[in-house]
Amino acid sequence: MESINYKDFLKKATMNARENDVPIVGAFELTPLCNLDCKMCYVHLIDPTVKSRMLSGARWINLIDQAISRGMIKAVLTGGEAMTHPDFRKIYMHLTEKGITLQIKSNGILLNKENIELFKKYPPFVIDVSLYGCDDDSYEAVTGHRVFEVVAKNLRAAIEAGLHICISITPSKYMLPYLKRIMEFAKSLGADDVVVNSALFESKPETGRKKEEFGLSVEESMDVFQKRQDVLNKNFENLDVQEDSLFDNVSKGESRLLPKGLYCNGGRTSFAINWDGSMGPCLTFPRELISIDLMSCNFEKGWHELNQFVKNYVVPDECQNCFCNTTCHYCPALHSKYAIVHKCDESICELWKRVYLKNTNRTKTK
Repeated sequence: MESINYKDFLKKATMNARENDVPIVGAFELTPLCNLDCKMCYVHLIDPTVKSRMLSGARWINLIDQAISRGMIKAVLTGGEAMTHPDFRKIYMHLTEKGITLQIKSNGILLNKENIELFKKYPPFVIDVSLYGCDDDSYEAVTGHRVFEVVAKNLRAAIEAGLHICISITPSKYMLPYLKRIMEFAKSLGADDVVVNSALFESKPETGRKKEEFGLSVEESMDVFQKRQDVLNKNFENLDVQEDSLFDNVSKGESRLLPKGLYCNGGRTSFAINWDGSMGPCLTFPRELISIDLMSCNFEKGWHELNQFVKNYVVPDECQNCFCNTTCHYCPALHSKYAIVHKCDESICELWKRVYLKNTNRTKTK
């Protein structure tokens, strides 16, 4: 029997799922609570009423089963810190028993001996660990907590145990003074991959945080990309505004503009359910555009509504004649301030035009 590696399988599965409107990947934001307080986090809440409003393990499992019956084969467990949910293990084991491929996003604090043993016995496909510093001072500057040694110890133990670990770095203004050393430390650990996220998203209004307080200028972003290339040997051409996306089926040189609809797979082959049971194309998608309450309708109905919305979303007019629309596609999550009126955020466009020009060694636009 002919074999195929898992990534190739997922690529083929995604293409088929997109043609047939099948939600094969689901992201589940189990909780907005966290054991850190990152200054750029788009979701973390400290509201004392949150615990009483979070979905129980039984409710999550019910939603998961509905998604599986519709075709889901991969699940991403995230937060906040997913492992702080009181029913995390129950949810994790249910997915494992159902044969679902699992991806976990964590800050690494709870990647302790007990959980490493769980993951060794029932391995996830990958554990994405967010790294916020290279010492206690940098961790405190970004997260408000001096927990570098805990995270570093857990990362080394998880890698030594043979778990598939991807280290994720999300640069912000608070991280910039330490960024090169953070990349170097991440590289030294010998994880399966180190990813430097190329975009910051607007925080949800209820968090009280604003991107203008932690976001990067175009020049700062270009400097981040250069450090990424210098330290990790990842070229500018490898940059993707959706590095956290579950799949990307864009061929090189192919326009990412469609007559109508969004190019990415959010709402086409994947979905995201927020901690309160509301569903959207991804966890950072503006709720004012679409937010489906799965507490008042079933998954099948919600998926159909989401799928139709994404396929009929109208991209901004200014994208139609943009010279870099073969390497960039319009993302309402990145352009969140203007997405409701189908316009672009000029600062986002300026950045990706700069990246495009650097990739193609061009100095002027058409």
